[in-house]
Amino acid sequence: MKKSIRIISIVLSVLMIAGVFSFAAVTSSAAPTAQSTASSNEYGLPENVEGGLILHCWCWSFNSIKDNMEQIAKAGYAAVQTSPINKVLEGDDGGMKIYGSDADGKWYYQYQPVDYTIGNYQLGTEAEFKAMCEVAHSYGVKVIVDVVANHTTGYKAAVADSLKNIEGGLYHNYNGGSDPDSRKSVTQWYNGLPDVNTQNPNYQQLILNFLKTAVADGADGFRYDTAKHIELPDDDASYAGNFWPTVLDNGSSFQYGEVLQGSNSTQIASSRIGDYAKIMHVTASSYGYTIRKYLYDTSGLSGTDADGASGLSGYGVSNVDYDRLVTWVESHDTYANGDRVYEPGLSSYWLTNEQIRRGWAIITARGDTTSLFFSRPKNSSPSDDSDRDDSTIWGDNVIGASGDDNYFNPETVAINRFHNAMIGEPSTMVNLRTDIGRKQFIMISRGTRGAVIVNSGDKELVVDHTTALAEGTYTDVAHGGKFISKDGKLTGTVAPGQVVVLWDDPDYYRNSTEPETEPVTEPEPAPRTTVKLSKTSASVYRAGTVRIKATVKNGVGKTTYKSSNSSVAKVSTSGKVTALKKGTATITVKNNGVSKSFKVTVKNPSLKKTKTTLKVKGKYTISIVGKVGKATFKSSNKKIATVTSAGKIVAKKKGSATITVSTNNGFKLKFTVKVK
Repeated sequence: MKKSIRIISIVLSVLMIAGVFSFAAVTSSAAPTAQSTASSNEYGLPENVEGGLILHCWCWSFNSIKDNMEQIAKAGYAAVQTSPINKVLEGDDGGMKIYGSDADGKWYYQYQPVDYTIGNYQLGTEAEFKAMCEVAHSYGVKVIVDVVANHTTGYKAAVADSLKNIEGGLYHNYNGGSDPDSRKSVTQWYNGLPDVNTQNPNYQQLILNFLKTAVADGADGFRYDTAKHIELPDDDASYAGNFWPTVLDNGSSFQYGEVLQGSNSTQIASSRIGDYAKIMHVTASSYGYTIRKYLYDTSGLSGTDADGASGLSGYGVSNVDYDRLVTWVESHDTYANGDRVYEPGLSSYWLTNEQIRRGWAIITARGDTTSLFFSRPKNSSPSDDSDRDDSTIWGDNVIGASGDDNYFNPETVAINRFHNAMIGEPSTMVNLRTDIGRKQFIMISRGTRGAVIVNSGDKELVVDHTTALAEGTYTDVAHGGKFISKDGKLTGTVAPGQVVVLWDDPDYYRNSTEPETEPVTEPEPAPRTTVKLSKTSASVYRAGTVRIKATVKNGVGKTTYKSSNSSVAKVSTSGKVTALKKGTATITVKNNGVSKSFKVTVKNPSLKKTKTTLKVKGKYTISIVGKVGKATFKSSNKKIATVTSAGKIVAKKKGSATITVSTNNGFKLKFTVKVK
């Protein structure tokens, strides 16, 4: 969101924290959809974004993300989230500092759209976006794009004419002012920036076309900024609209909306988070507040709020399934927009990297939700919060550069890989020291396979606690310490401020970012068949083709290919997939009992724009999204407008004409030209 309006209320709802720190153990079973499919590639990344881990590459350029993709995959992130990719306000000669004076600080300009074409001066070109997506997919990493559709920049002169002059009007004319307790005000007025008329079908189609183009370029999903400020179809009839049913049908695989819960029960009700959760995933912002408040209080909460840790076990959102939530310790708003004051739970600016990792461990080890790790600016996070001031928060202060190293810190990597390895395992969270009225010591167990222990205190924790872990000696993947599970007890020690990560088969995920352990000599295993795909999914337009590139080692006989839905997509014996009709199909590639899945999404072609207005002698070239082979163009009235075989329209005289576009994949599309 933009600067100046994203100040979070200092007083958050008592409902979020009252009576919530009073349990001994909380058990949950991760939802099947959130815990769907485990390791889909050599990095152990899940196939789906839902239930996985997202790295928020805030202010990174497309090239920076691409250049760091291998490290991102090794660190265990299922997806990267970009800043908004559309054309944004430049202003003041396009400064490239993240933050500073109005003349050079520009991160918040990312949230001030001026047009919905892909590529902007901060992140890079559309070609660079495509290249980044291609590299991401080669590592099994998905791409989530941040989308700002609720408002434009306040500098209306900078907004593209095609957007300003959209038929039906671009902006709301609501004059009721800002009232966070009023649903109408929440959806029809955006304090500080012009609120877009999202009920306008022409605007809805424009956004849908933008999203479809992004998907065609390689995007796998979207995060919708200020989602609660865009009305739902069943809101009051005076302002209800079909924005969401229209734009969500864009062919992506994961979508979530920023639905901040507010600071009182009325605001929570006006957010309608439960209803948004029925159509997309939603943010659990109140849980981030709870986590930050816990992290700030380094001595642990005392009194009646400290008998257990149940405030950490819930997610602060009622009537929403956990697998529909996106959780975080901090977001770009809590980091960059919070007041520069030491107020527990408000701004995350004061949290050190070590504190962030402790909060991340609690969120991520549980595995109930989709979790987002915010990448702070490079060199912005000293380990001692006494060094924190307004000059350090921005680090190198360069838009486009990769972020701080905390996202691939060995402790972070161990936590991430634990999360991915434990998909499908039940989760239990306990406070290890209820006897001293503190909740500094949290242990999250995943069935009989693993556990994460968080020591938020300033003293060594001696663990001697009941456990369901299988008996044996466990090595802390993050730090190398030894723990023993025997006769239903887990014993070991955790250093102050440390996160310990234990599981039954950590070596499968080990790489050079993790601490070395003593070498173990094992017998050479017998050769086994492996099947590796260069990509695990593809989007294809009808009548188009894509070839599955499979590398089979130690195979036996022929490699087979089988489609789960041959009416949508058929596959040849050599792995060539032909798209037949709109829908999805899974191609199973199999050799010697070892198989991999390749998801095919078949789409219909469309026009990037469906109409235009020209002056006499004006020209416009029709752009087809998803054309296979050649297309033909025919004008309904050549006296009004002619069209060439390449789709270039030439306006002849005043009037209207319809251009019929016939594609080789069997579609007839209509384009309207008005000559004035």
